Amino acid sequence: MNLTMSLNRPAENKGIFSYRRILKAILIGIGGNLILIVFLMTFLQIFEAIKFMPWIIAFNTAHTGYSLVDRAGKQLAYRKLISALAGFANVMITIGIFAVMAVLLFGDLYLGVRDMGLFTLIGVLCSLAGTLLAAKYYQSNIK
Repeated sequence: MNLTMSLNRPAENKGIFSYRRILKAILIGIGGNLILIVFLMTFLQIFEAIKFMPWIIAFNTAHTGYSLVDRAGKQLAYRKLISALAGFANVMITIGIFAVMAVLLFGDLYLGVRDMGLFTLIGVLCSLAGTLLAAKYYQSNIK
């Protein structure tokens, strides 16, 4: 009886509960970006690996947006804004880590301002697309 009561009880601190889930979705997306980029760099030169970065970022930010709705559910207010910010944070942290590692390991940045702008645009749009896809999926399953 206590188990069912605790499952039906609403979260006591919904704000922190949502922030943790949002942060977890962002970190999973960043981890996916970095794992795939490092994996490609084991087989390809750094210039060739950079050519695949838009696709990697697009996939993982879409997954981040989908994961936001999946994890936070209806508790997530301002879904589109939070999704866009999560995609932006995902891309900025990924680019920052990639830039630091490229400078430390290879001695040069290898990313231009145009690349960073393109990655940011792709990340924000794909995160929004993932969020909209998840919202549509869960809405169709409710009916």
